[in-house]
Amino acid sequence: MPRFVTALPDTGKGWCLYSGSKSIASGRDLDELIGKRSDVVIGLPTAMVSTFSVTLPTSDSSLFETMAYAQIEKRGLGSGSHDGTVFDYDVFEQREGETILVVHVLRKDLPDDLIHTNAAGYAPSSLLRERPADGCFLWQEHKRTILAVFHDARLVHTQVLSGVGDIGAATAQELNLTLMSLQADDVMEGTLPSGCVVSIGDVPREQQEEFSEKLRIPSTFTENSTPESRVKVRERLTPHPVILARKRRRSLKRNLLIAAAALVVYALIGFYVWQDAVKTREKIAALEKQNAIIEPDVQLIQMEEQRWVVLEPAFDMKFFPVVQLSRVTSALPGSGVVVREFRTSGKSIRIRGQARDVALANRLLEDLNAMDEFASYQWNMPNPRVESDNTATFEIEGKPTDAGTDS
Repeated sequence: MPRFVTALPDTGKGWCLYSGSKSIASGRDLDELIGKRSDVVIGLPTAMVSTFSVTLPTSDSSLFETMAYAQIEKRGLGSGSHDGTVFDYDVFEQREGETILVVHVLRKDLPDDLIHTNAAGYAPSSLLRERPADGCFLWQEHKRTILAVFHDARLVHTQVLSGVGDIGAATAQELNLTLMSLQADDVMEGTLPSGCVVSIGDVPREQQEEFSEKLRIPSTFTENSTPESRVKVRERLTPHPVILARKRRRSLKRNLLIAAAALVVYALIGFYVWQDAVKTREKIAALEKQNAIIEPDVQLIQMEEQRWVVLEPAFDMKFFPVVQLSRVTSALPGSGVVVREFRTSGKSIRIRGQARDVALANRLLEDLNAMDEFASYQWNMPNPRVESDNTATFEIEGKPTDAGTDS
């Protein structure tokens, strides 16, 4: 296995480069740290990679890819298409008629500063650090506290904890809630992790005692985590721009040869093209003259068309705002969703509101798309924003399928 240099997010807003477990450079700008090096494996911050486990009702490996993507879409983590979503998965366990997968999904809004076409590869930062074989692992990166859960020496869950800074009773209580949820997953087989390693330096003794007292499992505090000595690149988590750049480099020589051959061919036919150039210019001039004659009529027709498109909602009752609002209201669940703002522009509709959770917001989106009254509409919703009280603020936009003609 080739020896790589590892780039990991540090506890602040910057990055550290490691050769083995030794830090060789650090700084805020990842571009400056990496430069033109091609041996660097970038540890993706946990905030950029979602890791979760899922049980599939099949042991047919040919279905794993499609079913894993379906679970990604169900959680609202997809990028709109299978090919556009960067994800990887591991088979954790196979039982009779069932398979447990651990899925890693790259966020679709990956920052540009993580795109490095010369990088040797990418992997979740949680898999590039020294860690316990089993149990919970806490560390800090980019000023956030990170949780990773390992079972049978394999990563099964990651999470960015809501607290910032101190490690104490609040962190322990949040961790307890997460463990209670994970305990119900098939991957944990109904058990709690054996312990929790907190790899964060300089935690005051008082906070350590508060954390250990509130946590349901034993805890151990150590110094800041160091890189894993055996670095494994996750090729399938390589961002699309990096993949495209690699393909361009591999095909560069081939393209140069093709370009040289094409140049010879173009030179041969160039003479014939030049002979026809004079006639072609004359035809172009005639067409331009004809276009200048009919252009005012075309513009007048376009203006009339735009005018009637604008006026159409005023004459069609199904586009009246009151009627549209009534239909949207009928799609709301019985409880748990509140519409804060309803706005129309021509035929387009924009809804802003708050749901008890992300699932209810997604349910509203599905119900709107399923309504016969809105059969001619396409509804879209960016990922809802999860507030501090776990409610979800959402914005749904509906446009007619012929929105290209709607002003």
